[in-house]
Amino acid sequence: MKNTKKYTILLFSYTYLFSCGPTYDCDASAEDLKGDECLLIVHKIPSNTDDRFDYKGINPITKKDCDCNSSRSDRWWVKYKDHIEIGDTIIKKKGELIFSIHKKDTVMSFNFECDGKVYK
Repeated sequence: MKNTKKYTILLFSYTYLFSCGPTYDCDASAEDLKGDECLLIVHKIPSNTDDRFDYKGINPITKKDCDCNSSRSDRWWVKYKDHIEIGDTIIKKKGELIFSIHKKDTVMSFNFECDGKVYK
């Protein structure tokens, strides 16, 4: 009888979590992501198994070593890992929601998107 009660409670908990649980606020996330900045000429690419955006290189303005680590923007920026190579310049300006990868002959720009809405 105890196990049946535990399973029933567990079942209701999962049902609540997946049907009425917390929702993702895209507008609030967009405002939060505006606060990050990344200006980097890529010198080191993290491993492919790493889900963090941990690129290292040189800031093109200050010419100092830097990285583009961000706990709030990692999941957005990491989507573009396959497009980034050593020598590329990554630009995400503070206050904007555009992530750009500047290559020798091309600029790839990506707006933040959430639930089908494109933020600029």
